[in-house]
Amino acid sequence: MAQQGYPGAPGPYGYPQQQPGGPPTGPRPMAPGGYQPQQPGLRPPGPPAGAQPAGVPRPAGYGAPAPAGYGAPQPAANGYASGGPSAAKPPGMLGPAPGVPGYPGAQRPAGAPMMSQPAAPGMRPPGAVPVAMSRPAGMPGMAPPQQQQQQQQQPMQQQQMQQPGMAPRPLGPPGGMVRPAGGAAPVQPSAARPSFGAMPGGVRPQGPPGPGAAMPGSLAARPPGVASAGPPGMARPVGGVPSGQQQQHLQAGMPGAAPGTRGVPGMPQQHIQQQPGGLAPPRPGGLMQPGFGVRPPGMPSMQPPGVQPPPGQPGMQPPGPGMMQPGMQPPGPGMMQPGMQPGIGAPPTGLRPPGVPGLGAPPPGMGGMVPGMPPGGGYDQVATQAALDAFETLSLGPSGPTMPGQPADGGANAAGFPRPAGPAAQVDSQVGPPAPYSPFNCKPEFVRMTSFAVPNSQALKSRWHLPYGAVVHPMALAGGPVPVANPAGSTIIRCKRCRTYMNPFMAWMDGGRRYACNVCALVNEVPVEYFCALDASGRRLDHHERPELCGGSVEYIAPAEYMVRAPMPPTYVFVIDVSNAAAASGMLRAACGAIKASLDSLPGDERTQVAFITFDNTIHFYNLKSSLSSPQMMVVAEVDDPFVPVPDDLLVNLRESRALVDSLLDSLPQSYSRAGQVESAMGPALQAAFLVMNHIGGKLLLFQAAPPSLGIGRIKARDNPALYGTDREHSLRTPDDPFYKRFSAEASRFQICIDVFAFGGTYMDLPSLGALPKYTGGQLYYYPGFQAERDGAKLHAELSHNLGRETAWEAVMRIRCSKGLRISAFFGHFFIRSTDLLALPACDVDKSFSVEITHEETLLTGQVAYLQAALLYTNSDGERRIRVHTMALPVVSELIDLYKQSDAGATATLLGKMSVERSYSAKLDDVRSGAQQRLVAALREYRMLHMRGMGPGIGAPGMGSSLSPNSLVLPERLKSLPLLVLGLAKTAALRGGGRDVNSDERTAVGHQMVACSVYDALRLVYPNCYPVYELTGDWGKERPDAPGSVALPPTAPAGMEYFNPAGAYLVDNGRVLILWVGHAATPAFYQQAFGVQGPPQDVSGLSPEPARPGSELSARLNAVLRQLRGTKEIWQECWVIRQGTPLEAHLMPYLVEDRGPVPGSIGYLDFMQQLQKMVMSK
Repeated sequence: MAQQGYPGAPGPYGYPQQQPGGPPTGPRPMAPGGYQPQQPGLRPPGPPAGAQPAGVPRPAGYGAPAPAGYGAPQPAANGYASGGPSAAKPPGMLGPAPGVPGYPGAQRPAGAPMMSQPAAPGMRPPGAVPVAMSRPAGMPGMAPPQQQQQQQQQPMQQQQMQQPGMAPRPLGPPGGMVRPAGGAAPVQPSAARPSFGAMPGGVRPQGPPGPGAAMPGSLAARPPGVASAGPPGMARPVGGVPSGQQQQHLQAGMPGAAPGTRGVPGMPQQHIQQQPGGLAPPRPGGLMQPGFGVRPPGMPSMQPPGVQPPPGQPGMQPPGPGMMQPGMQPPGPGMMQPGMQPGIGAPPTGLRPPGVPGLGAPPPGMGGMVPGMPPGGGYDQVATQAALDAFETLSLGPSGPTMPGQPADGGANAAGFPRPAGPAAQVDSQVGPPAPYSPFNCKPEFVRMTSFAVPNSQALKSRWHLPYGAVVHPMALAGGPVPVANPAGSTIIRCKRCRTYMNPFMAWMDGGRRYACNVCALVNEVPVEYFCALDASGRRLDHHERPELCGGSVEYIAPAEYMVRAPMPPTYVFVIDVSNAAAASGMLRAACGAIKASLDSLPGDERTQVAFITFDNTIHFYNLKSSLSSPQMMVVAEVDDPFVPVPDDLLVNLRESRALVDSLLDSLPQSYSRAGQVESAMGPALQAAFLVMNHIGGKLLLFQAAPPSLGIGRIKARDNPALYGTDREHSLRTPDDPFYKRFSAEASRFQICIDVFAFGGTYMDLPSLGALPKYTGGQLYYYPGFQAERDGAKLHAELSHNLGRETAWEAVMRIRCSKGLRISAFFGHFFIRSTDLLALPACDVDKSFSVEITHEETLLTGQVAYLQAALLYTNSDGERRIRVHTMALPVVSELIDLYKQSDAGATATLLGKMSVERSYSAKLDDVRSGAQQRLVAALREYRMLHMRGMGPGIGAPGMGSSLSPNSLVLPERLKSLPLLVLGLAKTAALRGGGRDVNSDERTAVGHQMVACSVYDALRLVYPNCYPVYELTGDWGKERPDAPGSVALPPTAPAGMEYFNPAGAYLVDNGRVLILWVGHAATPAFYQQAFGVQGPPQDVSGLSPEPARPGSELSARLNAVLRQLRGTKEIWQECWVIRQGTPLEAHLMPYLVEDRGPVPGSIGYLDFMQQLQKMVMSK
């Protein structure tokens, strides 16, 4: 029997079974059912074939083997669990939202042709067999014959050369590798980087160079201070150190290294120093296992003529035939797997804003270029070459032979892969925005570009491959207060042609009498009342006094010409289901209590108006006129053609009728406590509410407990998993009845915003219900298997936040771009009234809107482009306002400039929103593969930049030959994008098929993904995992630099192998909080966190809330919970799961780096190997 508060055995589609007539059996499941329980601390074994050599143990924490790629959808039985509302509640993951007809999604531009790399001179022809030679005894790596006698006569000296803490090296062949002909001076073994992953017989296999291989003059074969070898003018191998570079310490990461270090266990850390001079600042440590430049197979030696080659060093690549030294061991017959060495690009160099502060471009008639930028808006060649030269490599294939006494290794150290985890500063460097181009730009909290640079042509943009656009969050609280430009309501200055609002980038001329529009370049006259003289630099003397001239975000108080009617008051109409399902689950009582508690926080003061309508198989109206002594109820039984009995008395002033409203909310739960009506006439109730409020607009809040079954808008059980994988699959994610789209369009036209609270325990057809908030600027809230005792707090918090947050009423928004650019697609919750005007009956602080930008003209002529978003709305005080956000962006002519100014967080967010929208017209398999193909095309294009050296005069000669054929190069600012794309495919919006995620959950999470901010989208894609079991550090305490804010612990990677079995981790994906407790957690932790003596047999009843008196750990943990919940739209319930219990399966979908239970759900390591193969394929 299931324990109180947790689900029992899962029923169909992940809904748990419930005892007939019994109390709820538990919480909503946090993932679809069907998972297999695991033993404590163990993970399903084995990577896919080819991921590592047979017999090499894989680190604990990896999931069961799964085929590469994304698996096909699995069939499932039709229908949902029957009976009463289920107690199961799957937690939120990422899911799709209903699509918007006529909103074209972004299509991946045609990829640039892959340039084939010419064969290097001296490459061994197919079938060439090397001459077999004996291998001398000695240290790893082969030595010339003249050194063999010295090595054999001095065995004790050889032992002294070993690394401290390691077993003595045998005199026999330890599995090292020979050094190719031509290289740097010999170094001591302690300074050489060993290679790991033993091969049979200790022989280095023939094939591409492994992670330990070194090019002549590379860092891996040269001690600090030794200059690179090779003739003058030779291209520096990738990772090599040219003369005059700044010092940079890179530590090689291996499993088992001491905390804070990255190296071989038991061996001193290797420090590779560069001479002062400076290529780029050092990157944060701990991101990737750095490797260095490697020579492609068959590449001839670059040793100068007449120079005797030095002896080989450990980890060197054996030379090809004809270049071997006497006594060297030939390569083995086996071929190792491709090295697959991704690299990370150089840190971007800063972009400079226009040279004259306040001027976005040279004024008309004034020639010249923007200072600091070469012709064409590009960057200087030194910075471009630095971005190409400096990158790190990551070995993804089996490494070379191991050092004596060390275990074999698979070659790939997943712990060193890039990921948005760790301290907050490190996470921000991975997924945060770059430095602003201009100090006058609006904050990135309001506008985030996928790349903060604009390609100067459509041809250049087509080579970008990733989505190019912006995520606009006009009412974001994180952006802080926005200043008002005209407190007195004076004239608003705008361009006469394109209607762009005044901003800091306007170009002034004629002593301040005229100005040139920064968007369309039209010269406008300055009104007399707005005139001001200019200073010597061409800026107005009052620019620092006017918010619109010194900041990128500003608000205007709109005059009368911006109004078509008097500003509307805040209006709320509550439409509540009172059928048997609502009473039995406790929804009716919980909803009425939450509404009553939130009435005092409603905005508008004495202007606020409210109305109440209930329904089952009939529609119930309530007359709440202040002159009455008690509410009057009127019943309309005609649901096919509903009407309003007293139109003028249903919508009342809240302050005047507050007593009647409280009386009604108190009586409703009692009146319908024994309701036996199971029918639900939701569609007719919506029509009746529309008649009540269409003359004024406002918010319509629908509380739906039972599936609509009567009248217009009734739903049918159409969720057929057998359709997955067919051409009709997308129809499962779109509205079935055209009523929903028609009603939403009509509601939007009359400024009515609809929020839907769905509480059903069975199939609710949220793809249909979700159309109501999608086209009216609302939000969809989903409570599967709602039970008031368990989920009442969540409903109360989310409804209170919904009613009390700052809201923009009867709003419209338009986004303008510079000449030559246009908006090609929109994503979010809105209705398009014209080609570029978004109709928003209500816009709150949680809503964001995304756009994709394309080119109208073949070539942009300016050096700076601009984007301006303007939101016209009415605030809750009845004031008509215009909020304007403006941003200046450099126009660039080189693809590398787009990569240097890219934003991985915004790119992943826009790609996720586009993928959800595309799922309304395509199969999920196609959506997932499409996102991955765009990533592959972008990485292939970036790699070709290195192969080509960025063209004549920019790249160094021979640069393409210095890059390993099996290297995968990751741009510095997009190095976490592969993991984010993998997480996107694993979210509930896109993962699996009909059996893995039910369509209601998929739709609910997809709605959140489409409308949420970049920060919230990243939590859905890659959850944060906070360690909360040690009292070290200041986590859980108030931050001195931000009063009222609590410091959070540094996050851990989202993979089970990174979780300490003796610790506890709080997993946050934006929809649910899971406190995972390891099986080895101490009894003291249970006492401090939960107030129990040791781990109980069943943790289902444990809760970290409220804080335990006298326990510092409990106080810190509760402070972190409050900080994470904050003022989010979705209030996150916290569940406790102990390692090794069946409930741990609910955590698995959130561990992005592990293999998931869904067929085809691969881990991070496997995904990177698959990605490398796709990038290298022609």
